[in-house]
Amino acid sequence: MEVIREDLAKISDLLTTLDEKREEILLLTRELTRKTKEAIFAMHRGDWDRSSGCLEEARTILKRIASFRQESPYIYYSGSVIAAQAEYVEAEMLHSVLRNRKPPSFTELGVEPQSYLLGLGDLVGELRRSVLDELRRDNVERAWQLMELMEGIYFELEKFSLPEALVPGLRHKVDVARALIENTRKDILFSEKSSKLSRKIEEFLSKEGESRERGLLDR
Repeated sequence: MEVIREDLAKISDLLTTLDEKREEILLLTRELTRKTKEAIFAMHRGDWDRSSGCLEEARTILKRIASFRQESPYIYYSGSVIAAQAEYVEAEMLHSVLRNRKPPSFTELGVEPQSYLLGLGDLVGELRRSVLDELRRDNVERAWQLMELMEGIYFELEKFSLPEALVPGLRHKVDVARALIENTRKDILFSEKSSKLSRKIEEFLSKEGESRERGLLDR
């Protein structure tokens, strides 16, 4: 019984330490998620200084999280880390796209492969928001460019046939991306038709106005 008691004491100490590490990494992942969301909100507002600053802070937090990979792999490879890294990937990739820069690879980002895939899946949704922003600015050409990128990401992710246990949530994100792309295409086509109709109406009214002016001058 003494041996069992000693083992249980050791296990208690080990699990207590593990729980402390878990709490620490949970705080870091929450902070990482908060910073990446702030960065994305700033991007959609066109506040590039703010978004760049938030991403820089996120990179620092990401490095702190990475330090757990060796010392506490059980905690590091938990769902919270993968999810937070996916949010970070989404923000970094969106920033690159909107600033017309080369997107970083998953090794350059310092994230796990699963996080990269999940982040790309989420990126499609943010690109749709950017498409709608461009349509509000009547920039249909740019909207189509972003739409093509959405399709490209979807087609690449759709090729992956991985077990749900390996990359939880990826298949769902791919299905959501397909629906978003279909809706986005409809929005762009509708915007194009509306713009053409508006131009025709303006041309008609302009010609009508000119005709009336000529009629008044002829009297």
